[in-house]
Amino acid sequence: MKAIIPDAQFPGEADVELKALGPDAEIEVHRAVRAEDIPDSSWADCDAILAWQDITVDAELVEKLDKCRIVVRCGIGYDRMGLEVCGARGIPVCNVPTYDFTDVMSSTLAMSLALMRGLFTYDRLLRPEFVNGWEWGVASEMRRVRDQNFAVIGCGRIGTGVLLRAQAFGMTPAYYDPYLPIGHDNSLGFRRFHDLSEMFSWADVVSIHTPLNDETRNMINRETVAQMKLGAIFVNCARGGLVDLDGIEWGLREGRLAGAALDVFPEEPPAAHPLLQAWLGEEDWLKGRLCITPHCSFYSAATFAEIRCGAAATAAAYLHDGKLINCVNQPFLKGRIT
Repeated sequence: MKAIIPDAQFPGEADVELKALGPDAEIEVHRAVRAEDIPDSSWADCDAILAWQDITVDAELVEKLDKCRIVVRCGIGYDRMGLEVCGARGIPVCNVPTYDFTDVMSSTLAMSLALMRGLFTYDRLLRPEFVNGWEWGVASEMRRVRDQNFAVIGCGRIGTGVLLRAQAFGMTPAYYDPYLPIGHDNSLGFRRFHDLSEMFSWADVVSIHTPLNDETRNMINRETVAQMKLGAIFVNCARGGLVDLDGIEWGLREGRLAGAALDVFPEEPPAAHPLLQAWLGEEDWLKGRLCITPHCSFYSAATFAEIRCGAAATAAAYLHDGKLINCVNQPFLKGRIT
């Protein structure tokens, strides 16, 4: 059995994956960013693909897969995985939503709290004038945390965890999620909005936690930002394509948004954009109001090991025992799966 890791995000050998797949497995490790950077013979000969976040599994790549029986996304988001084209070839696509993603929840709250409490502003002001800058009332964005309304778009595992943490800080939690059953809010004790614009006008902090698909792409844009409460904070630790950066820039420039925290971007590393240029140039209007991190909200050493092991174990369960775990393209699977 041969597995290929086309865009490995770890240094060294695939020892974690080998342990899960078994000693007889052959694992080919690449650190490519495009499928065409890997020889066609490698694709043709693999039984499993363990894909991280750089390679797109599209129709062109699937045509090269002569033997592949399963594709596993090392993580949760699968917007780069060609669910339908893989399904047409009888290739299941699975993800790994079973790792401990409390790190994403913690990062979301940490970013929100840092903006609410002016930490970026104080850090910036103290550096050049440590003694003369020792003033407690200079961060105009400082606010009392327990008075805040905290809302999420998407109240799945991560969104729920974020709201529980916000609630522990005394904030009032609420969510918008049209796909959850009636009464779900009663079991959680959270307020539920059925109208997104109504929630935007209520929330002091908005955090998005949805998959990226045709319905949610660029869901946060100038129009939706304009519906947000004056002085709101926006956080995205989900998928970059959910947000149109033009809308965030407009919201920050116009003062509709007090601050924003972005861990993910439509392209990574991010392409040139006026918002990013203003942040890099430390323009006065943006100082202390924008937090940018390099798609790291999920990361801790323990979490990373869990993702690696979980992805390989998912492939092994199917290749050895025919057991599908967390298959995300079931509606598209055609023909006999062997």
